[in-house]
Amino acid sequence: MSAKATPQTVFSIEQARSMLPLLRLIVTDISLSHRELTERRSNLRRMLRNHQGNSKFKVYDQEIIEIQNDLKVETAHLEDYISELEQLGVILRSAHEGIVDFPTVIDDAPAFFTWQMEQSDVSEFHWANESTADRRRFEAGMST
Repeated sequence: MSAKATPQTVFSIEQARSMLPLLRLIVTDISLSHRELTERRSNLRRMLRNHQGNSKFKVYDQEIIEIQNDLKVETAHLEDYISELEQLGVILRSAHEGIVDFPTVIDDAPAFFTWQMEQSDVSEFHWANESTADRRRFEAGMST
């Protein structure tokens, strides 16, 4: 994995917004990949449960090995996408929902601008000691 976002990485609202075209592409890939991996892993677990100790399913041994290998490759691709985000200085909070945080300082306090994949703009934030669930609207009078 690549280097994580450093404490020195601080975004203004304008910088965060300027990154959206690129982030939309990366986060969409991450979200789709994550959802597909989750589903495929679930299917593999179900397949393995049915397979254990049942000789009639031995014909699927090679297919199971191939699926496991494919999942390793797909997981590596997902990790590459996440590393790409980290190199940009942003933090992926939810691969499934496509939530990204931008480290910032608001009114002299550490915070994060938050953007979610379906949103057209970066307009929310949460304080550093809060989760993304606590996000609120960024008001024009706040200073970064």
